[in-house]
Amino acid sequence: MVRQSRLKDAERVTRLVMSVILLTAGTSKFVSDGGFADYYAGQFAGELRIVLPAVLVTAYLAVIPFIEIGLGIALLVTRLKPYTVYAWFGFMLSLLVGHYVLQEWSSVNQMLNYFFLGLLCLVLPNHEHWLSRDSE
Repeated sequence: MVRQSRLKDAERVTRLVMSVILLTAGTSKFVSDGGFADYYAGQFAGELRIVLPAVLVTAYLAVIPFIEIGLGIALLVTRLKPYTVYAWFGFMLSLLVGHYVLQEWSSVNQMLNYFFLGLLCLVLPNHEHWLSRDSE
């Protein structure tokens, strides 16, 4: 049988990976000098089956880096885990919908990996504090 502390260690690693994914993505968008938002605004302006209002697309593209950085930092706070994991699901769902609207089917399928990562983090128990190991 796997010891409880090993499962808690696995949760810590999972949450760290989720955080690094978000922090890296958010940082890369900030240093792209608007390239991220410009590129995707152009993609959403193309001929698509589902047309979203340009103001909605532009506004959401502008806040995505802030969401990524904020959520990436929040995932590092153990007592926020119940909220941040559900925020992760909501954010990933919004990205999945965006890829669906853009008809990027392989990206839609690849988003499932992020949901599984969140599910793993959700079901695994966590240590009381980020840098300490709980006694058994």
